[in-house]
Amino acid sequence: MFIKVLVLKALLLISFSITSAFGSPIYLNNTNISVSVGAGTSSGSFNNTFSGGNTIDKVIDAPSATATEFHNQSTHIWFTAGNVGGGLELLFNFGQEYDISTLHFWNYTGEGFDVDNIDFTFFNSSNVQVGTLGIQPALGSSPGILAQDIVLPAPLNVQFVTAFLTGTNRQVDFQNIGFTAKVSTPMPEPGLISLLALGLLGMFVSRRRLRNRS
Repeated sequence: MFIKVLVLKALLLISFSITSAFGSPIYLNNTNISVSVGAGTSSGSFNNTFSGGNTIDKVIDAPSATATEFHNQSTHIWFTAGNVGGGLELLFNFGQEYDISTLHFWNYTGEGFDVDNIDFTFFNSSNVQVGTLGIQPALGSSPGILAQDIVLPAPLNVQFVTAFLTGTNRQVDFQNIGFTAKVSTPMPEPGLISLLALGLLGMFVSRRRLRNRS
């Protein structure tokens, strides 16, 4: 019984160590994820979004979830769809699987140009869909724009995200999108757990025999 208890404690310790290593939430931005314009973007104009050498990376360049954004020609993203219902598609790649806990969105400050709807689709590393989310973001604060924080109960194991942004008057103007997430905890293979258990059991049995001999 004593040996079984020790083995159980050791396995719990291993499990805790694995979980702890992947348990700290981090903010995902241009330092650790990437974004691109998707083929699902409708016909329209990007206006001055890419002026001065700017790229679509402006979408994810907020340094933190609490950063203040200021609307100007070099910081915002402005897409005008050719028709009502058209919009901007963005493709995010996290590089590995994460469990997303919070979505952060910095919207424009006026009804004439703000984003009115975003449809998110979440995929795992195998490009299998693991969740969807539709939101109607609030207007951004003024003059400094703070993120609207939207707590997500799911999804888990996300590596790729597709976002389709639309405005009721064809305008899609905003500052930033960010995510707070934890690296998805890998589950140990059953065979690995069995090997660990057998190894630990053998170690404790050997030690007990040595004690008995002495």
